[in-house]
Amino acid sequence: MNIFQGNIRNIVGGVSNPFRSVIGNWSLFTMLLKRDLVNRTSGTVLGKIWPLAQPALQILGYWFVFGVIFSVRAEGRGENFLEYLLTGMVPWLCVAEVLSRSTTMFREFSPLYRRNPFPLEILPLLIMAIPCLVYGAAYFFLNLFMGGLDKALLSLIVMPLFMLWLLPLCLLFSVLGLFLKDFTQAVPFLLMITLFLTPILYFPSMLPEGIKQFIWINPFSDLMALVHGILQDTEFSWMNLVRPFLIWLLLLGPAWLFYKRSIPHIREVL
Repeated sequence: MNIFQGNIRNIVGGVSNPFRSVIGNWSLFTMLLKRDLVNRTSGTVLGKIWPLAQPALQILGYWFVFGVIFSVRAEGRGENFLEYLLTGMVPWLCVAEVLSRSTTMFREFSPLYRRNPFPLEILPLLIMAIPCLVYGAAYFFLNLFMGGLDKALLSLIVMPLFMLWLLPLCLLFSVLGLFLKDFTQAVPFLLMITLFLTPILYFPSMLPEGIKQFIWINPFSDLMALVHGILQDTEFSWMNLVRPFLIWLLLLGPAWLFYKRSIPHIREVL
């Protein structure tokens, strides 16, 4: 019973403590957001336009390759592959950026806390904030163009929910990236493999029958099935929601405990 109660406390703490820390240090959080935005755009000609221009150019690149050069269509199903691809790829680009950055999070912000008191609990949400806003804005206009205002408004919940689901992974990746440098080097390869194993670059129906049942081992397959189902009215089941939710619950408590117990040792490593 005590173990069960401890797990519940860790799960609640994993969600509440980062958000509570952000609210309690709101002025610091907003200052760091502005600093992060300045670091991304300083010395560039386009300045603050770049954060929005980057996902827009990525979308145009995919449109040119798959919509113009290859002119890919789903034969016999009336589905537009380009719309299917962009609906899944834009959230994936946001996910990949956040997870990649989480592995270097402590080293990136080390000047802030190496010798001064600092609420380390805000860092995971800090690295999520700008990608969530930038890709969320691009995703809104993309869905406004592809599906109209109703789909565009629905798309506004996609990036925040993805970031919430990524929270335990960010907690784990940040600590592992600090203590295991090899892990930081391996993450881009792992993200590439995960992309290939997730039905973003292809329809699930394109897979051989013997493989279809195994793609659901990958939780991102379930998440993408939900996204396509909500925004493109494709079929999905309640298991697509239950499986990633259970994984999130199982990971969040241990991830938060791992993160919290690593905090006293972070300054020593740096």
